[in-house]
Amino acid sequence: MTKSMKIDYPSIADTLEHTHSHTVPHGQGIDTIQQIAKYETFKKMADRLGLTIEPMPQSHPLYKKIADEFKADTKRRLKVAKFTPIVEVIKLPKVDPKDKALYISIVRNTPTLWDIGDSRKTRKDAYCLITFAGLHQPQKKISSKAMRIVSKFLKRKTFRVHRVDIAIDTHDNRPIEKEGLKAFRACFNGFGSCRATHYHNSYYLEDIRELNHMRINYYDKWIKAIERKEKVSIAWRGWKRLEVTIMFDVTKSYNKGFIHYIESLEFINDLYDIDEVSTKAKIKSYDNDYLIYQLNSLIDNRVMNNQESKEQFNSVQSLERFKSSDFRRYLLPI
Repeated sequence: MTKSMKIDYPSIADTLEHTHSHTVPHGQGIDTIQQIAKYETFKKMADRLGLTIEPMPQSHPLYKKIADEFKADTKRRLKVAKFTPIVEVIKLPKVDPKDKALYISIVRNTPTLWDIGDSRKTRKDAYCLITFAGLHQPQKKISSKAMRIVSKFLKRKTFRVHRVDIAIDTHDNRPIEKEGLKAFRACFNGFGSCRATHYHNSYYLEDIRELNHMRINYYDKWIKAIERKEKVSIAWRGWKRLEVTIMFDVTKSYNKGFIHYIESLEFINDLYDIDEVSTKAKIKSYDNDYLIYQLNSLIDNRVMNNQESKEQFNSVQSLERFKSSDFRRYLLPI
C-alpha cells in the first residue's frame, strides 16, 4: 500500500507575502454568522456529528460581552436567579495541529435568549446563541472539514439567523485614533443620524437611520492580529477592515435560516448597501471571489471536494480551482 504524501498548501496570506510583499487582501467575505436554536436540538446534532461540547475558558472575551448585556438589561424578570449564563465551545478540525482551531461558541441564559423564549412561550433556558467566527481570515489556515461541519448547522431552517458580519479588507496607512473620528463620521453624512464612537483602534457607527438593521465597524486589522499574537507579515502593516454587521429578528416567521437568507433578494439588497458603505468609507475596489466561493461551499459541500486542496478551505489552490470551474450552485447578480 502506497503511503500518500501530505502537501502543505499555502494560504492566501502565504502567497501574497512571497509574491507581492506590499500587498494586503482586498476581498470581501463573511466573517461571522450567528444562529438562534433550541439547545437540545443543537446538542443532538452535535452528538450525531461526533463533536465534543466543552466549557468555554473564563478568560474568553464572551464573558465580558454577556456581563455588558446584563448591565444594559432594564426589564424586570421573574426567577432569573435560577438561570445563570452558560458558555460552551466546540473546537473544529484543524489543517495542522499547530494551527489555532476554528470553533463554535454556544451561549445560554442571557436576556436576549430569555426574550426569545418568552416570545415562543417556552422555558427560559430553551434557546442558545450559536456563533461561527473567523470565517474570513486570510492570515489563517481554515480546515475544509471544519467548514463542512459549519455548513451542516447553517442549513437547518429551524436555526434562525441572528447576525451576519460581512468584512471587506483594504490598505490604509492612516492610524485609527480619536482625532480622526469626526472625519470618519463625515463620510457617512448621507445616511443621516447615527452614533459614532472610537475605541481601541476601531471606529463604530450605530443607530444609522438609513440602515436600521446594520452596524459599521472600521478597524486596524494588522494591529489586532499582532495583539492576538497571530502570524502576520510586517509588509501587511496598514491592513484595515470594514465590517458591516447585519442583524435579524429571529421571532419573525419569514426568518427561515441562513441559507434561505443568502438565496433571497434581501441578501442582494444588503450587499448593495454594503457596497455603498464601502464607497463612503473610501474603499475604492475589492473583489468578491472569496465571498462567492464561501457561499457556494456552504450551499453545496462538493464545491470544496477536490483532491489537490481538500484539506485547506482557504488555500490559493482551492480558490483558483473554484474560479476556473463551471460547477457552482450560486451566482451573485452584482
